[in-house]
Amino acid sequence: MSINEPCTIGVLFCDVAGSTRLYRDLGDDAALRVVDRCLGVAGDVVQSKGGRLVKTIGDEFMAVFEDVCAMCDAAVAVQRRFEDEGVGHVGEHRLQLRIGFHHGPVVRANDDYFGTTVNMAARMVALAKGGQIITTGELADGLPPLQRAATRALVGVYVKGAGDDVRVAEVLWHVAANQTTVFSLLPTAEPRSTGGSGLRLTYRDQRWLFDESRQAVTLGRDAASDIVVDNDYVSRRHATIERRGDKWVLIDHSTNGTYVTLFGAEEFCMRREELVLRDVGTLGIGRSIGLDRANGLDFALTIGRAE
Repeated sequence: MSINEPCTIGVLFCDVAGSTRLYRDLGDDAALRVVDRCLGVAGDVVQSKGGRLVKTIGDEFMAVFEDVCAMCDAAVAVQRRFEDEGVGHVGEHRLQLRIGFHHGPVVRANDDYFGTTVNMAARMVALAKGGQIITTGELADGLPPLQRAATRALVGVYVKGAGDDVRVAEVLWHVAANQTTVFSLLPTAEPRSTGGSGLRLTYRDQRWLFDESRQAVTLGRDAASDIVVDNDYVSRRHATIERRGDKWVLIDHSTNGTYVTLFGAEEFCMRREELVLRDVGTLGIGRSIGLDRANGLDFALTIGRAE
C-alpha cells in the first residue's frame, strides 16, 4: 500500500535532443547505446551535485534536488560536461541535451513524485531546445545574485495549460559569440530605492557617476560620445546605456558587438540587442575582455542617487 507524502522539492528533467534521426540512421540497438551513454554521463553529474535520479523514460530522466541552487548548478555542469567531452558526437550526429527544472510542492508516492511542480518542470524541458536550460521566471527571480545574473527572460513564451501566463527564463551556461537573439535579463528581486538607481562607469583611469537625472550615456569612437573608447574595434556610435524607469538598458548599435561579463557569469556577445544591466560587470567594447582587458569598461548599479 502506497503512502502519499506531501513535500517541497526541486524537479529536473533531462532529455536527449536529436535521437529520432539517430535511431533511424544507426538502428535501435546502436542508437540506444548512444542515448544510454548520454543519459549516463548526465546522470553521473546530477548525482555528484546532490541530485537523486528518480526514473528514466525513453530518452529522458527525472531527478530531484533538495536544494534549488544545487539543481541550477547541476544543470549548468551537465551541459558543460556534455559539450567539453563531445559526448553526443557520433559520426555526423551531434546530440544535445534539453534540461528543464522547477521547484515547489509535490506528492511523493512509491519513490516517485507527482503534482503541479512535476508537470511544470516537464513543460520547461519541452520548451527547451537542444543545448538549453529552461526554468520558470519565478524560480529565476529567487536565485542568489550570482546565479540570477546568468539567467535571462524569454519574453512572450507561453506555457500551455498553465492557466495564467507563466514567465519563462533561460539559464545561460554558454553563449556563442555570434548570438543574435534579442532579450532582456530578469529584473532583480531586491526592492529599489525611491531615489532610483545610479550607474557607475569606470574606463581606464576615469570614473563617471550618473543618477536618475541622466537619461542616456553614449559610448563610442566619436569624439561627441559621453565616454570615448578609441580603438580599432569600436564603432563611432557603438552603444548607448539608456535609463528606463529604475533600470539601465545597454543598447548595442555596433558592427563588432559589445561583450558582456556579468558577475558570476560567462562572457557573451550582443549585437544590435538590448540588455537590462544588473549589479556589476564589465563591458568589452568591440572586443572580448579576454583579448583586451585594458579596454574593459566596468559598470556598477547603485541603489538610490549616485554619490
